[in-house]
Amino acid sequence: MNQEEYNRLRDRFEDCDDCCICEVIKCLCNNCTGPTGPRGATGVTGPTGPTGATGVTGPTGPTGATGVTGPTGPTGATGPSGGSFNAAAMVHDESNAIVPVNEAIKPTITNLSNGITYDSTTGEFMVPQTGQYLINWWFNVRSKNTNIECEPIALGIELHQTNPGFNLIAHSSTHNKLSCCDTGTISGNALFAANANDKFRFVNTSNTDFQLVPNDRYSASFSVTRIN
Repeated sequence: MNQEEYNRLRDRFEDCDDCCICEVIKCLCNNCTGPTGPRGATGVTGPTGPTGATGVTGPTGPTGATGVTGPTGPTGATGPSGGSFNAAAMVHDESNAIVPVNEAIKPTITNLSNGITYDSTTGEFMVPQTGQYLINWWFNVRSKNTNIECEPIALGIELHQTNPGFNLIAHSSTHNKLSCCDTGTISGNALFAANANDKFRFVNTSNTDFQLVPNDRYSASFSVTRIN
């Protein structure tokens, strides 16, 4: 309905005798609003929409100031003293000397003697101080077995304390049994305690004589060091 039609209808029913119809017509013409009706029931909640995009990370804040240095802790207890290593000797041999059964082996050349002394006439070395000593040795030997059947035997040596009393310190032998004139190497090491001025030597404890055999140059060597 345009404005002109609306105006004609309003003028027509301005003096209407039918109250009910007139009121309706007037209400329509004057755009009257009836009383508000009761509130309808709340509708159900719609589904959750999709999660939005993650926002950009904000700038990193400034680094805080470094705190003050804490006090220095107390000094720890002093640890135990290490090994002394203040006495040592090294001896070797280049000969092909024959060593009888139960006789001392007597290497002839002293490479180093610092506190520990060595006597090549007896094969004995003497330690100067009470302590613990480490000794390493090897001897290249040839069996002088004179048994007519030449039965293979192992050749062995022992490290003995000879002064002030006799004590067995260590034993070593060839890894394999040797036939007549066969050559093998006897090697070993030992850690032992000794008193000042104790003496020690290596002895042939095989069941036969053996001969020292130079291998390239040396036929025997041993070194002993005080470690504590």
